[in-house]
Amino acid sequence: MTGHRRTLVRMGLGLPLLALAGRGRGQSSFPTQSIRFIVAFGPGTGSDIIARVLAPAMSKILGVPIIVENRLGAGGVIGTEAVARAAPDGYTLSLGTTSSFGTTPILNPTAKYSFEKDFSPVAGLAKTDYVIVTAATPDAPKTLQELLSRVRATPAAFGSAGVGTITHLATEVLLQRAQVKATHVPYSGSGQVVASVAGGQVLFATDSPAATLGLIKGGKLRALATTGRERMAATPEVPTLIEAGFPGLVIIAWWGLAAPAGTPPEVVKRLGDAAFKAMQTPELRDRLRGMEIDPMLMQPGEFTAFIRQDMPFWVNFLRDAKITLAP
Repeated sequence: MTGHRRTLVRMGLGLPLLALAGRGRGQSSFPTQSIRFIVAFGPGTGSDIIARVLAPAMSKILGVPIIVENRLGAGGVIGTEAVARAAPDGYTLSLGTTSSFGTTPILNPTAKYSFEKDFSPVAGLAKTDYVIVTAATPDAPKTLQELLSRVRATPAAFGSAGVGTITHLATEVLLQRAQVKATHVPYSGSGQVVASVAGGQVLFATDSPAATLGLIKGGKLRALATTGRERMAATPEVPTLIEAGFPGLVIIAWWGLAAPAGTPPEVVKRLGDAAFKAMQTPELRDRLRGMEIDPMLMQPGEFTAFIRQDMPFWVNFLRDAKITLAP
């Protein structure tokens, strides 16, 4: 073999190794710039609170800044779609919910995305029960049954963090089971909702403990019921919906992290590992526990399977209640 040919052979053998080495460097270098968490709901919502607790913890692990961006509109559609259409590079993530990942694409004709088609799940994160609240004033209802009796007798309004959100639909589930009707008043976030309930602009609302506990403890809101299987540790005197006369009625909210579809698996794994590690730190767990938010850590496949299992309840409810949103 001539010297020239030996050189070519050595170069040919080396090319695949160089390519692999370059690919390995590219994978291991993620991330090299700041990451955005897009929250499709307003300040004070459970999504916003979790994002702002999780972002600094994950930032320490990944070594880059993580910026939380609230992008509101269309009941969560605008912010969620922004992530679905973003570059699949791991730098734009959705901290999504039961509604934005689950019910909104079913309910809202303006939603041009589906979770399984347009997202790469990163991790299931957390779950919580809801609290049904009214104002803590002498003339406000003292029990859930008193609230429902008043709604039957007199036109009443309830608030939510947006049309089609689970804070909206959870109340609609209760009203359907109680066979009563109330007027829905949508707001742009939970902070506005709970302020309006406390101020008497609407009679009641269903919202997360993260949004309501401060005002409950501060004497501005009265908790009438919680939506989990068991009473909340923070409000042990407040009955569950089951105890208040609605057997089997359990409603939870959940959150997860997702990237645009097509994000490289190694990037998804890096993000998922960081999310798991952050969620398991004692400081973060204690902060979330103080807001009655429990870890619900799931790998991507588990998270997708969980959503598939959870959705039939909402699909059946939306069909039976004939709830639709105009485009």
